[in-house]
Amino acid sequence: MASITRPHPKFIFLSRHLSSRLIAVISGCIFFIILHYLLKWEEGDMNAFIRLDISIPENFSPVQITKRETLPTGGIPKIPKIIHQTWKNEDVPPEFVTWIKSWSDHHPDWEYWLWTDQSARKLISDKYPHLLDIYDGYLEPIRRADALRYIILHEYGGLYIDMDMEALSSILPLALKYSCFIGQEPFEHPIIDTNFDKLLINALIGCRKGHPFMKKLIDNLPAYSILWHYLDSTGPHFVTLLYRQYVNEPSNLEAENAVYVTPSEYFYPEIDPAKLKYMFTKCSEVKKLTKLQVRACQNLKFKSLPHNQFDPRTIAFANHHWYHTYLKTMSTSLAGHTSIFKIIPVAKIY
Repeated sequence: MASITRPHPKFIFLSRHLSSRLIAVISGCIFFIILHYLLKWEEGDMNAFIRLDISIPENFSPVQITKRETLPTGGIPKIPKIIHQTWKNEDVPPEFVTWIKSWSDHHPDWEYWLWTDQSARKLISDKYPHLLDIYDGYLEPIRRADALRYIILHEYGGLYIDMDMEALSSILPLALKYSCFIGQEPFEHPIIDTNFDKLLINALIGCRKGHPFMKKLIDNLPAYSILWHYLDSTGPHFVTLLYRQYVNEPSNLEAENAVYVTPSEYFYPEIDPAKLKYMFTKCSEVKKLTKLQVRACQNLKFKSLPHNQFDPRTIAFANHHWYHTYLKTMSTSLAGHTSIFKIIPVAKIY
């Protein structure tokens, strides 16, 4: 009877080890492929709105602009030429480097200030000590970031910009015409979400130093700090509510005190990708929608039709990438973080 040659124990161990590693690698690849497409599916696709079973009237007039207003080309800016951004420290994640640089590229003669956690608290301690307890008491960093932008603009004036905003052209024409301006979210965002029209968003604000609207926001921080959600205590809902109060006072409509709410296309030319699937699902249930929500869904379908497509980035001053920094864990890639002084050598820190 022929003898059976058994594999060496080391060979058996190696084979099993390699098989386990191979299975782990294949499983990992499959996981990331599924995750990639799941995220894509979650984000949705603007073109999907073509399939909406919702009629568009023949005389339908979409809520959108396709050209800029007439703006000055020269003169003295009504807001200082200062760009303000905020981050934890002077080393920023690689995700933001190109977008930060876009602002200095389009505004080469503007000052650039980065406000870190340390310098921000020092500013408030030095200039607004009555707000320090409120500022320190915020449980979420996003509330401190929101409050800080109003304080910075009131104290120095200039342009505040979130890190996920990209400059597409110089914002100087707006600064030449207006002493304070703020954008609003895309028409469809607040309406499909909550049937709420015209929601201001604080990701980009330009204002002169000491503007009364910034003072109104600052003065109301203590009273609203008790609200449970940051949107209401310091964020877009807070800003929108106080803006509506502000414009009811006649003296606030004078040129130097007025606040110009720009078309959404100026700073927010694209729908937040994270909202697309939700919007499509909601728009698919027409009978459950208000008239205003139906209009917003019709707007989405109209803009997605091939013969009606217009790229609002062609008239935008900036593009918001909807990065939702406050909800994410930032990159730990090998590229590492970059000192703000390597991106903008003349950057200033308080």
